[in-house]
Amino acid sequence: MKKLWWLCGLWVACLWPAHAALADEIAWRATSVQGPRQPGLNTRLGVAIFANGETATTVRQVRPAAPPADGRLDILVEAEYRFADGSTLRMDSRETIALTPAMTHAPGEWRGEGRIVSGSGRYAGASGSFRFRAVMGLDAAADGMLGDAFLQGQGSLSLLPR
Repeated sequence: MKKLWWLCGLWVACLWPAHAALADEIAWRATSVQGPRQPGLNTRLGVAIFANGETATTVRQVRPAAPPADGRLDILVEAEYRFADGSTLRMDSRETIALTPAMTHAPGEWRGEGRIVSGSGRYAGASGSFRFRAVMGLDAAADGMLGDAFLQGQGSLSLLPR
């Protein structure tokens, strides 16, 4: 029994800190504009600035998850962030947005959460979770605005050891 406790103690002392060190906090802000639309697929194109000052382009592909109900629509979002060195991060979320009577995304704020599901380059093997706050319907023509939507996200990112 002492041997089992000793092995457990060794695992906690040696392996757990190494595992915990692989998880990093991630935070970013992004803005986007309407991109190409196809039936059942809406694409938004934008830029993101991460907390460490690094920039990325972003493509958000939005699909309905269910038919609209009560002025709301559940959507599935796949967002890819591409960095200057070619590395990518992919984040998926399921969100609920408010609709206008014309069945378009209503202006205003919404919040959600999702998963970091993959990456390439220096983000190969990426996983984690995130939460966000977003605003739609901004005046893209106003000074200093880069788009009509703004998103602020934060979460936890883990990479597989190399």
